[in-house]
Amino acid sequence: MGAVARLSCVIVLAALYALATAVLVAHGLRLLGLSFARLTTSPEPLAPEAGIAWPRVCVQLPVYNEPAVVERAVAALGALDYPDLEIQVLDDSTDSTPQRAARAVRDLNASGVRATHIRRDNREGFKAGALANGMTHTDADLFAIFDADFLPEPGTLRQLVSALVAAPEAAFAQARWAHLNRDASPLTRAQGALLDLHFGVEQTGRQRTGRFLPFNGTAGVWRREAIEAAGGWRGDTLAEDLDLSLRAWMGGARGVFVEPLAVPAELPADLAAWRTQQARWAEGMAAVTLLHARGVLRARQPLALRLRALLAISASFSFPALLAVIVLHPVLAVAQALGTGPGETFFTALGAGWLGLIGAVVAHVVAQRAIGPAPQTSSLWRRIGDLGLGLAAPVALAMTGTRAVGRAVLGKQTAFVRTPKGGARREASVSRAEVALAAYALGAAAVLVAVGAWVALAFQIVFAATLAVSAWREGNERGDPLPRPIPASR
Repeated sequence: MGAVARLSCVIVLAALYALATAVLVAHGLRLLGLSFARLTTSPEPLAPEAGIAWPRVCVQLPVYNEPAVVERAVAALGALDYPDLEIQVLDDSTDSTPQRAARAVRDLNASGVRATHIRRDNREGFKAGALANGMTHTDADLFAIFDADFLPEPGTLRQLVSALVAAPEAAFAQARWAHLNRDASPLTRAQGALLDLHFGVEQTGRQRTGRFLPFNGTAGVWRREAIEAAGGWRGDTLAEDLDLSLRAWMGGARGVFVEPLAVPAELPADLAAWRTQQARWAEGMAAVTLLHARGVLRARQPLALRLRALLAISASFSFPALLAVIVLHPVLAVAQALGTGPGETFFTALGAGWLGLIGAVVAHVVAQRAIGPAPQTSSLWRRIGDLGLGLAAPVALAMTGTRAVGRAVLGKQTAFVRTPKGGARREASVSRAEVALAAYALGAAAVLVAVGAWVALAFQIVFAATLAVSAWREGNERGDPLPRPIPASR
């Protein structure tokens, strides 16, 4: 390859690297801004329950092949303390789940709780289709939605409905998620850190500053009229929750985040299950972004709110940006060490990329202090470890998330795959692409040492270690004993 061709190649790679870094910086600055909002504003107190004329609530439990958890979920919903309540088990299952669900529903009816077991002979629209179908079987004013791995406390529904009644203009009320098995493994600790960042910083900051607030798909209550005004549940994407809440927001409605209210849920216990969940979320978010980006920019909202909403819903595009950085970082560092790189000025300018990392670090620390494990039950080293796990987790998902975003961009929607719950049989093993990426990162780290590119080595070690450990761990999970379902707390 001639000198001109080499220079052209380096310029193209440097431009791609700069673009990918800019995407990560934008999302890091977004987290920094939301962290500042969390620190400089005060939470709203829980809405009072006294004097409320409680509207009828239909609690919907969508399930698909979840035999290990469906009975405990139905029992938890049956224990909700609410004066005018009915429960729908929306069951599209093809395994033993229907028999277990039917038995649980019969037990509720025998105890005086109104419950129905609604079956479909197809999965049209997936979860969105099941929720929409359930709405045709009731005249309830409000709809509470809980996935099968959630165990709400008896007072949860009253608090959600109180928040919604106190905000007549709101379309839905959302609780945050707590974690039943957070301390089970480093993987569940990493997930806990990421979810605490989302609820403790992102959702809280949005609530307190009036930004677009997405529904999280579970642990929330919707008004029927808001669902219908926004066009109803749609199965166009795998993120039916984001899709509906975004359409409602573009129509002038908003959501309410009930900060003090937490609903315990089970985190995926193994890497294969976690990747399944994250792939669905990433593909769904990307599809919603592509579907509604133009509508968001044209919404009757202030320009700043429109731009922030667009940045928020496009978060899954940070996965291909991160993968590009993982691949290009050692290439450009080696080229620079050999005297054929883009130059010191380029790398100095990319020092701004540290802002993205700083934003993520600050957000994790703020979330830890706000809703993470209490300091008296968690040592400083444990909190530092959780911070490291939370920062490394996106690296482990870079390939998975990029594939998912790619499917959305190509318009190839996959089937709605439920996250495997406790007791579910694992079928996935690590992909060749994951192994290849881990091998590439490890080899690149060795090359950086060989050429003396010490400045670039720190990031490369993080990339290599995270990818290698996750690939090795997932590759060995098939032989692990199956996890036991987490029992209900009551």
